Amino acid sequence: MTKPTTLTSRLFIAVLVPVTLREEIMNMISELRDVSGDDVRWINEQNLHITLKFFGEVKSEKLPAMRLALREATARHAPFSLELANIGTFGGREGLRVMWVAVAGEILRLEALTADMNVAYSVLNFERDQRPFKPHLTFGRVRDNVSTRRRAELEVAVGKVEMPDLLWHINAVSLIRSTLTPEGPTYEIIETVDLIPPHPDS
Repeated sequence: MTKPTTLTSRLFIAVLVPVTLREEIMNMISELRDVSGDDVRWINEQNLHITLKFFGEVKSEKLPAMRLALREATARHAPFSLELANIGTFGGREGLRVMWVAVAGEILRLEALTADMNVAYSVLNFERDQRPFKPHLTFGRVRDNVSTRRRAELEVAVGKVEMPDLLWHINAVSLIRSTLTPEGPTYEIIETVDLIPPHPDS
């Protein structure tokens, strides 16, 4: 007898980048994209985000509880603002691997929100993140077949990108399903919860 298939989804929680800011980021890295050619796999601009918590594969039957946990985790948080700070990179033994934008501003508010995510989802038996939270927006990944020398050239090109002053208002958090494809991941928003400004009398 064939066992029933258990449906799962690859899930994470994130704050998504609004359209106007996405366009600014794309303009900012346009010359870098021209220089890099096909050596970098660029993130679809609609997918730009800061990950607050990554779950991996989760059974679909848990989705109702995960939606509820998202509401509980965000209940005491009001909107806040971040600023795009600088461009950075992650590397490996062969050199540059990932290109990203760091954020500044009300980072403590973002960290508090992430901490409450860990608490809310630990009740559902998801492990709390042990690594330090380093919020960033990944926008490009160097392809595996790129040489060490070429990676060094791209690192120099990244350092030449000028960062404009850009403000980002965080007013919602989303639970997202990620589906991996040969062309890159596609995202589907499962639930979005607005951050509620405090009542004037509170």
